Amino acid sequence: MNLISIDIGNGYIKAVNQAAETLHFPTVIKPNTDKDIMGVSHNQYSIKIDGQAYFIGNLAIAKRGTRQWQSSKAVNGDTPYYLALCAHILTPEEETHPEIGICLGLPYSYYTSLDRGAALIKELTGKQIKTEYAGTKKEITISHVSVYPQGVGAYFSNLYDINGKPKKGAEDKIKALFIDIGFRTVDVVAFESLNNTFELIQENSFSLEEYGMFQAVNEVIKKTDAGIELTANDVEFALQNNHSKVDSMYGTTDLSSYEAEAYEQLAQQIATLINIRLSGQIQRYKNIYLTGGGAKKLYPYISKAYPNIEIQDDCIFCNAKGYLVLESTR
Repeated sequence: MNLISIDIGNGYIKAVNQAAETLHFPTVIKPNTDKDIMGVSHNQYSIKIDGQAYFIGNLAIAKRGTRQWQSSKAVNGDTPYYLALCAHILTPEEETHPEIGICLGLPYSYYTSLDRGAALIKELTGKQIKTEYAGTKKEITISHVSVYPQGVGAYFSNLYDINGKPKKGAEDKIKALFIDIGFRTVDVVAFESLNNTFELIQENSFSLEEYGMFQAVNEVIKKTDAGIELTANDVEFALQNNHSKVDSMYGTTDLSSYEAEAYEQLAQQIATLINIRLSGQIQRYKNIYLTGGGAKKLYPYISKAYPNIEIQDDCIFCNAKGYLVLESTR
């Protein structure tokens, strides 16, 4: 059985298999209704799932797709389509009928309120999906599903490699606090060391909903006068891929100053809310790690509040890799 770990965030999909092959793309999907004028797109990703054609990721954004968020504490309704793409690409090409196990992550508060993903496990276990991508066809069977809370994966990725082998110095990192900066939510998880083993401290673990990186994107939109009405996709693309610059018929607008202000404001809000929730408890943690897709952007600002905070190694894929660790040690 092929084991694949998929961290389905509101902003981006992060996936990894046991061979450490990875995928990373925006959580955007759009039905492919294009006429066959230019032939099949060679950009990633154009796929058929159960006979229906879709654009996924950056290609979906280019085709004017947008993120479709569910109401608070709901699982993304397009999850099976993202799983299908990841499973097709991250299983060996020669396997046309792969059987897979899936490890998924949910924001900490979603995990606790949705009975640890019980409905998601029931929906996906045993599901069969037909895919066609890049000239290959597969019939995928999902035989096993596990669901873990985001942030917890990052913790275990800090202690163990992808095969479950303890990393050097892991014993000194058992007591730690993780701040996981996602696109929509911020997850905080805390672990203590007891008898040289780890214990999740639920009283110090929580989610800050609606305080993810999309808030910074919205703040940049408010402050920018580019002569045109900017969308969240426009700004996000500029910040991620175009050196913080937006091009239009009126010229090029540099967003970098607005970007810095937005990141600093968001970092201050997050630190204030964490301090309120944890009170003086946060001072007890020698090891504080900033992780997730927004870690590198917010680090220069949130480090002012926490002088001992570090950016976790491999902060983009740490949750997904940690779920593989958890699965291997069950």
